[in-house]
Amino acid sequence: MLSFRRATPNDLPRIVTIYNSAVPSHDITDDEMPITVDSRQEWLNHFNDRFPIWVVISDSTIIGWCSLGQFYPHQAYQFSAEISIYLASDTQGRGYGKQILNFIDQQITDNLDIKTVIAYVYENNLPSQKLFQKCGYQQCGVLPQISIIDGELRTLKIFVKHFNL
Repeated sequence: MLSFRRATPNDLPRIVTIYNSAVPSHDITDDEMPITVDSRQEWLNHFNDRFPIWVVISDSTIIGWCSLGQFYPHQAYQFSAEISIYLASDTQGRGYGKQILNFIDQQITDNLDIKTVIAYVYENNLPSQKLFQKCGYQQCGVLPQISIIDGELRTLKIFVKHFNL
């Protein structure tokens, strides 16, 4: 059984380690090289009660993190959030992604004034695409060849889910 709590600055080293475990695949993150804790300090400060970040805990160990970040810094998008989910590589494929999305759905329904959640998923990241679709997200767009990672153009798929409309 997973548990969740709001992330603190003390969790940042573990958050970075989990994120960095996804970097070598080149199908999950935008980064070609591992990031540092120092480089993520300001990033962590952008999360708050309105747009939170949580750590995912199993057997008293942080195995992942998830966040709802501000989608776009304009008043018109104040009820929209961008979702991120990362799990330690040795914990993937165990159904935790679905539990995390269920937790986030419950947080939005009960506690957060968010109407739309947007997920950007690289086209080669089929497990994440399947996860979001299984959990009620609809693919609503494609950004073809929008980024360059390791010298290759990458395409993002956009998934969306509406809440509390």
